[in-house]
This record gives sequence, C-alpha cells and structure tokens, in this order.
Amino acid sequence: MHRLIATGFAVALAAAALGTATVFAQETGAVRGMVTLEENGDPVHGAVILVVGTGDFALTDEQGMFEIDDVLAGSYEVLAQREHLTAGRRMATVDPGATATVDFVLGLSPVHEEVTVTASVGGTETTFEAFNAVTTLDSFDITRESAASLGDALRNEPGIASRSFGPGSSRPIIRGFDGDRVLILEDGLRTGDLSSQSGDHGVTIDPNGAERIEIVRGPATLLYGSNAVGGLVNVITPHESYRESLFEGTRAQFGTNVGSANAEAGTTASLQYSQNNVLVWGGGSMRRTDDYATPAGAVENSASELTNARAGLGWFGDRFFASSGFTLEDGRYGVPFADEFHAAHGVHGAGAGETEIDIASRRRVGRFDMGLRNLANTVIEGVRVALNVIDWNHDELEVQDGIENIGTRFTNRTYIMRADVDQRQTDRLSGRFGAWAQLRDFEAVGVEALAPRTDQTSFAAFAYEEIDFRRTRLQFGGRVEQNAYRTTDRVGAAHSHGIEVPDARDRQFLGASASVGLHTDIGAGSAFVANLTHSHRAPALEELYNFGPHVGNLAFEVGNTNLDAETTLGLDVSFRHQTDRVRSNLNAYVYSIDNFIFGDRTGEVQGSLPVWYFIQGDSRFVGVDARSSVRLGGNAWATLGIGYVDAALTTTGEPLPRIPPLRGTVSLDVPYGGFTFSPQLEFAGRQANVFRDETETNGYSVVNLRASYVWPRQHTAHILSFTGYNLTNELYRNHTSFIKDLAPEMGRGVRVNYSLRFF
Repeated sequence: MHRLIATGFAVALAAAALGTATVFAQETGAVRGMVTLEENGDPVHGAVILVVGTGDFALTDEQGMFEIDDVLAGSYEVLAQREHLTAGRRMATVDPGATATVDFVLGLSPVHEEVTVTASVGGTETTFEAFNAVTTLDSFDITRESAASLGDALRNEPGIASRSFGPGSSRPIIRGFDGDRVLILEDGLRTGDLSSQSGDHGVTIDPNGAERIEIVRGPATLLYGSNAVGGLVNVITPHESYRESLFEGTRAQFGTNVGSANAEAGTTASLQYSQNNVLVWGGGSMRRTDDYATPAGAVENSASELTNARAGLGWFGDRFFASSGFTLEDGRYGVPFADEFHAAHGVHGAGAGETEIDIASRRRVGRFDMGLRNLANTVIEGVRVALNVIDWNHDELEVQDGIENIGTRFTNRTYIMRADVDQRQTDRLSGRFGAWAQLRDFEAVGVEALAPRTDQTSFAAFAYEEIDFRRTRLQFGGRVEQNAYRTTDRVGAAHSHGIEVPDARDRQFLGASASVGLHTDIGAGSAFVANLTHSHRAPALEELYNFGPHVGNLAFEVGNTNLDAETTLGLDVSFRHQTDRVRSNLNAYVYSIDNFIFGDRTGEVQGSLPVWYFIQGDSRFVGVDARSSVRLGGNAWATLGIGYVDAALTTTGEPLPRIPPLRGTVSLDVPYGGFTFSPQLEFAGRQANVFRDETETNGYSVVNLRASYVWPRQHTAHILSFTGYNLTNELYRNHTSFIKDLAPEMGRGVRVNYSLRFF
C-alpha cells in the first residue's frame, strides 16, 4: 500500500514543482454570452458552453449568462447544450485581451451533439472531434431507458451486445469482446467487482443514477488499461460531472419508474450543493424486478434487487482542490436454471431437493481526490491524484425451503491510485500523462473456489499527445504496464478429476502498448479518422489459475499458468459527417491478436460439463459499427444504428465462442411541441457462425414505441416518458446469453418513467 501512495504523491509533487515555473506570455481573451429558451425567451440555467477544440467550458448562471476566460486567441466554434436542449454551433473570434460575445437560443431536439471527457486530452470535447469512436448517453437517454442493469442500458448501441446468465448478471460486450477485454469504470476508475470473471457475475452499478455514460473504443483506452482491447464503459456520476465547473447553489435530480413484464419499480435521487468553493453531494437509488415474463412463460428465479447510496464533500479553489466520498452498494439477483446445472454437475453444497441459486453482492468504496489546476507555468495546466479503496464481495447462496447456505464466497479487495497530469494546451500541442497502480487481494472459499488466493500488483505509466495542424491533427499514445500475480497453495487440489491441476505459481508480465492516429477535416462538415494501436494484455487471474466445475460459464475450467501475454495490432478507421440535415458516424476495424486466450473444448466431459482448457492461438476480429441520422423535416429525424463483427481463429478458421450476430435498430423521432414520438425496430440476424458445440440462434425483429414529454424551464426540466417494448410479443433469444437454450428474452410490456431535474 505504501508503494501505491508513494507513486501517486510523487507525481503530484513533481507537478507542483513544475507549477512554480513562470509561464510564457500567451495571448488570450474571453468568450461570454447569454443562453435563452426558444419556447418563451427565459434564461437557461445550467447549460454547458463548450469552446470546441480547446476543452474550455462553463455552465450558465441563474440569469443564463456565461463567461470563459483565458481562451487562446483565434477563431472557434462554440456549442451550447443542456440535455436535449441544444443549439447549433456559433463562430467566435477571440482577440488578445478582448471578449467575444456569443448568444444562444436552445430548443428541443431528439438528435444533438455529444460530448466526452473520458477520451479527451484537455477537458471536454465533442465526439465529432474525438480521435476515438465514442458513444455518449446523457441523463435524458438514461432516464428514458430506465434499464435495470448496465448491460441492458447499452444493448441497443451500435457494436454493443449484452452478455448474461439472467437479467441480474448482464454485462456489455463491445465489438465481440467480453470479460477482461472490456473495462468498466466509474468516474474514471475501475469498479473493483468480478463481473469480468464469470457469466453469472454482473455489474452492480445502477445506470439510472448516472449523469452520463460514455463508451470508448480506440487508442484513448490506453489511458485506463492495456486490457481494454474491445473498449471501455465509463459511468459518470452527477457530482463528478460538475466538479470542473463549480456552480453556486443547488442541483438535484429525481426519477422513478415502473414496468409490467418484470414488475419492475425503481427510484433514484441525487443532490449537489455548492457555496464558497465547497461542494457537498449525496444520492442513492433503489430498484427491484420480479421474474420476467416471456411469450413462453415466466423465467423463474430471475428477480433482482439493487440499492446504493453515496455522499461526499469537496473544496475546489482556484488552484487547489480536494474531495472525499463513499459509496455503499448492495445487490441480489437470481441465477435462472443454475440449480439444475449445480445438481447435474454435483457442485451443490446443500442437500437434495429443489434449490434456488442467488447471488448477493456487497460493494463499499472510499474515494479521495486532490490536485492542482490553473497552474501558471509553460508545461503543466494541472494535476489530479485519485485513490480508490474498494471492498467487494459476493456470496453464491443456495436457498432450499427458505434456508440459505453460502455455497461459495468471493472477496476482492482493491486499492487503486491514479495520477493524471494535464499539459498546458498550446495552439499546436495538447496532452496528458500519468501513472496508475493497483493492489488486489482475491480469495474464493467454497464449492466453486476455482482459483487459489491471489495477490495481484499492477503498475503503469501512460502518455497521450495530440498535435494540431488546424485541419489535420496527429495523436500519439503509449502505456507501459506490469502485472504480477502472487498465489498461495491451492485448496482441494487433490480433487483433480483425472485432469492435471495447474500449478499455483507466481507469474509476472511486463509489456508496452502504443498508438498513432490521424484526424483530418475533409470539408463539407466531414472528417476522416484513422488509428493504429499495438497493445499488450496480461492473462487474467481466472485464465491462469482456475480449475474445476464453473457453472457460471457452463464449463469445467482448466487454467494454464504457462500462458503468455496477448499482443493486439488494431486498425480503426472512422468517417464522420455532420450538417444540419445529416449526422453520420461509420467505424470499421480489424484486430489481429497473437496468443489470443480462449477456452478450448476438446470433447471431454466432467459431471456433464464440457472441459475447457485455456490455451492460446492467433485470432482476428473484423467488423463495423455505425449510426446515421437524417432530418426528415422540421425536427423529425430517422436513425439507423448497426453493428457487426466476424471473429475467428486464424490458424484453423474456426469461429470464436459467443460472438454476437449482426444487430441494429431503425427508429423515428417525431416531435410535436414538448412531445416526441419514437417508434423503433430492433433487429438481429441469424448467427450460424458458431464455435464447436455452440447453439445457433435465429434472427428476430422486435417492435418498440417510445413517447416522451419534456417541459424545460429556467431552473427545472420535467421529463415524462412511456415505452412499449416487444409490442408483437416476439419470442427471440439473445445469442450471447448463457441460458439462451432455456430462456427467451422478455415479452411484451410497458414502462413509465418520470424525472425531475433542478438547476
């Protein structure tokens, strides 16, 4: 632990020392203006104003006014936005020592520009200007969806599917990558759960409490981990979203929803109060669902419950800032059909009889942030050090005749330190660099304790730079990461089932990752982006050490402590087009992965479970994800989103396991006053390109209908939405579900949501 703290504070002290340097004179000015509502001319409080290409942004005050100081002299586009209130870009010319005035009138629009902080090198930028393929869901999108899990909230985004062993264990799959190759973050730091380890382990974050969710694919993932080959998902909470542009007064959010097909009910609330540079925040949510209904009947033991609470306090001065907060999270969900698998494969800890399998999780997070900003020197703009202490565990419960027994208990204690240094942006160069460290203590006790107790120690240094030549920008990124596993003796190794047990020996991996990219303006509101990335991924703990029947993955797993690190060479190419009538984003990619780690099925069976040997082979992933919106007239838009990936072993040509089929959505957004009507067709193709012994799935089409009413005011926004899903009661199966052969997806239902935002 002392090494972890020393790493972060060494970076902070170095940046503080640089902060004493004298800044070279740079010619700067300011941008100011007023934002009003199109409906009645009232000022808009809490709108985000972004100077495109600089990362500079501000929030409007109670009179709808804003001012952004210290903007480098030059001509810029300026964007104004508050949720689904949006305005077109306006040009502003900033002269040295002068102030440019730009006013905005915001109106409702179902299609608008998105911004990102996860993939930005200098604050906030639009997804159009980003080097990476970025998808953003704002609070309106999240409220309208009101999904019970993160995987379900993102499942209709292009290139994203949902892996599950029932609704409670849902987790995103990005570009065909699952598990350890997809990174889940909360406010830029890892969540500390074990959702990547098993098909029946879920992400316990409630997406309904988020201010924004960002999905990033491409080179910026190197800022957060070399294992994020497929991409990352960053869940951003309200207080984190506001810390960079502190406001005076109170902001609050409240939402509630009910649904029919799974008897869902949920509520969420949060509040942020700021005065005299002090920010206090708090919030929480409660959510429950019952067994969900399908056209073939209800799926038993698919109910779920999730509660969480968070609070914190921070001081944000002109130069120094510090904050601390905590999160309490408890969840419980059923694992459908798991009792049958446990009984068939002899892994029950309880006696004979009908037994339900539930998973009860508990996550406790303490977080501390401190740093410097607005430093007066030529190199460093600011530095931030974040420390996360996470105590996470879950119990796999065997419930028989109302009596609960713990079959297996997992604990995962994680300490994470991250230090980011923001460079002072010039007219040519911007970037950030830093260091990251993680200490992890993993232990499993019980009938599915497949791996020995293991300590994992990780250290990394990273850098991400952009060079601006006006119409063309170049990007360079790099990360060096070390991962070391230290194990204890394996418990129960004598029960080898006639298969050689992997050695519980220590392993260490050191590797470098790098990226180079090009972003060029090709005119007429269009841009071309290309990125080449070489990344290094150390084997995950379960790939090295697991041994035994693992019902959560429907396999008898045999780890391999001789595994080498994976190396990926990836090419991402994007074409983007943005005008008043058309907004399109087409992303194509190819990844060639040497030493790809996968579970090889040899035909052996242990207790009715197929034996998986973790082995390595070369593979390639080729695919596309795209979204295009076309204005039909007025503010009515038609949108097509689509994602497809083909993944196979290059040595044999055999498809890789559980790759999602062609999937997409077609939707209309037709506004009338404050109302918006949005019919949607969700579709998927047949997946016949499957791994050995994997079941094929048929294609399907699902009809959904959304209707929403938004009532924006100076200090508030009311949102009432109605969703009718699977209106034709289609019986269909999710190819990436572990229980697709036993349970179809949810049948016809309705959901009603209400949200209040106070600014």
